[in-house]
Amino acid sequence: MEYPSKLIENAVEEIAKLPGIGKKTALRLALHLLKQEKGEVKRLSESLVDLRENTQYCHSCFNISDSITCAICTSHKRDSAVICVVEDTRDVMAIENTSQYFGLYHVLGGVIMPIDGIGPADLTIEALINRVAATNGIVEEI
Repeated sequence: MEYPSKLIENAVEEIAKLPGIGKKTALRLALHLLKQEKGEVKRLSESLVDLRENTQYCHSCFNISDSITCAICTSHKRDSAVICVVEDTRDVMAIENTSQYFGLYHVLGGVIMPIDGIGPADLTIEALINRVAATNGIVEEI
């Protein structure tokens, strides 16, 4: 596709790298951003940079967090005897949105896929084993 500007072309190329975003949608988003106030676009840009630079993973469960330990792991309202093992943060979010689960989580960070060269060492399985062992029997269900 021909673009009227190299700047638009560059923006479309970068936006299209996002999952589920094709070139048409990327162009629509780029043109939308051009119509927005500079302050709005700047806030979006800053929030994306802030997201990348300041988001970390909870040292206990590996969920995305603003701090070294996530709000779920620090909550006294949670049942620390139960750990739900999930593939990624999206699973935590989906379960939390049900408001039916009150235990803790452990985010593996993916699934074992030997064909893609992803094995147990590439996930947080060992950390889960160590975490459970360190509780001295408090964890009753995984």
